[in-house]
Amino acid sequence: MPTPFEKIREIFNQAYASGSFAVGNLDIDNFYNINEEYGRKCGDRVIEFIDEILKESLPDGFIVERAGDEFFVMSSEHTAETLLMELEEARKQIEVAELECEGHLIKFTVSGAVADIPRSASSVDGLIHVLEDGMFTAKKQGRNRMVFAPAEGKQKMSLKSSYYPKSQLEKLSRLAKRLKKTESALLREALIDLLRKYSQ
Repeated sequence: MPTPFEKIREIFNQAYASGSFAVGNLDIDNFYNINEEYGRKCGDRVIEFIDEILKESLPDGFIVERAGDEFFVMSSEHTAETLLMELEEARKQIEVAELECEGHLIKFTVSGAVADIPRSASSVDGLIHVLEDGMFTAKKQGRNRMVFAPAEGKQKMSLKSSYYPKSQLEKLSRLAKRLKKTESALLREALIDLLRKYSQ
């Protein structure tokens, strides 16, 4: 049975086969702290509440999917610029919303990024990578904001030999050549998988 993220990747692949499309991803800020302070049940309620806000606030032509506490909004009918404006309005609604759960009044915010194919990336894998980079930028800038993800090839990632044994770097180089990918792209892919594994 496919995981939620595998399902989302399949939706991306189907949209990619049909042509251009725009995607936004949103992540609940400090969600770990919400779970710790109010309990997992209230954390799940927060996820469901945000899902409802997104689906009710976005106009026709947008698809909302979820993987854990991360949301993906996709459209093949609207540009990335339009998607960013719509998600910014949704973000504002989420910012002022309050959820009552087990005697607690919980407030929360989201951060996210918007990208598209073909301008931001040339493949589904590339699109996922730039969205992750955009998310990192939004978090680094202070959270509670939406940003445009950096275009593919404009992300910065250093690979220093002092960080890794020579044998590992040689294996990475051979793997990159075999898969026809850059070494930094493979490392970024592994990092994304690692973060997803331990953020569930």
